[in-house]
Amino acid sequence: MGVPDRARQTLPPGLEIRKSGIPDAGLGVFNKGETVPVGAHFGPYQGELVDREEAMNSGYSWVVYRSGQCEEYIDAKKEMHANWMRYVNCARNDEEQNLVAFQYRGSILYRCCRPINPGQELMVWYEEEYAKDLCPAFDCLWNKKCSADGKVWVQT
Repeated sequence: MGVPDRARQTLPPGLEIRKSGIPDAGLGVFNKGETVPVGAHFGPYQGELVDREEAMNSGYSWVVYRSGQCEEYIDAKKEMHANWMRYVNCARNDEEQNLVAFQYRGSILYRCCRPINPGQELMVWYEEEYAKDLCPAFDCLWNKKCSADGKVWVQT
C-alpha cells in the first residue's frame, strides 16, 4: 500500500490494462493469456475505507454490508490504495457481462460467469443477492460507477 502505481502493480499475469472498448470509459482490463474459465474468482477489491459522502462522489466505490444496518464503503479512487480491479468496467448489457460482483466475508469479489477469451475485456455486473439489502446506497454507487459522461448504462 502507498506506492503511487500500486493498482497497476497488482495486475495478475495474463491480464493487461489498456484503453477500454467502451466509449469514454477510460482504461479497462483485458485478457491476454489463456481463456479464463467460468468459476474463476478475482479479489478482493481493494481501496480505502471512506465515509458515505466520499463514496457517493466516487466512481470507484463499493458498499459492504455488515451485520445489522452497518455499511462500510471501499473506495479505489486513489491508485496507491487500490488494486487492479478498479479498472474493470461495468457491463452495458447482459451479452457483455463476464464477471459477477458479490460480497463474501466482508469483501467484494468478482466471479467469472462466462469464459473470457484472449483479447476480451473483463466486464462486471453485480449479483442480485448482494444488492438486495443495500438500497438506496448501492443504487447510487452503482449508477455513479457505471456512468460515462453522465450516461447511465442499464443492463437489458
